[in-house]
Amino acid sequence: MELNVMKDKCEEVASLLKHFSHPQRLLILCFLSNGEQRVSEIHEAVGLSQSQTSQFLKRMQNEGLLGLRREKNNSYYYIQNKDVVKLLKSMQKIFCQ
Repeated sequence: MELNVMKDKCEEVASLLKHFSHPQRLLILCFLSNGEQRVSEIHEAVGLSQSQTSQFLKRMQNEGLLGLRREKNNSYYYIQNKDVVKLLKSMQKIFCQ
């Protein structure tokens, strides 16, 4: 790989990895790596206040990491980038088993 391409990729990867540096954000992402979830399910699973959970979700959505789907009175979040899901699954294999 050419050095300039590597530099660009390092910037991209470093930007992506910042999402994993906060324990609660990482927990939310790990939970979402299993698929789309309702906000109430995420809130219950991660044990944060509803306000904190919503703030984390909105921030990650604004940063382009999460997608949002609304259906009637429910909001569903999901990880938009399938490579992020692969990375999370790899980290789970290394650190959680």
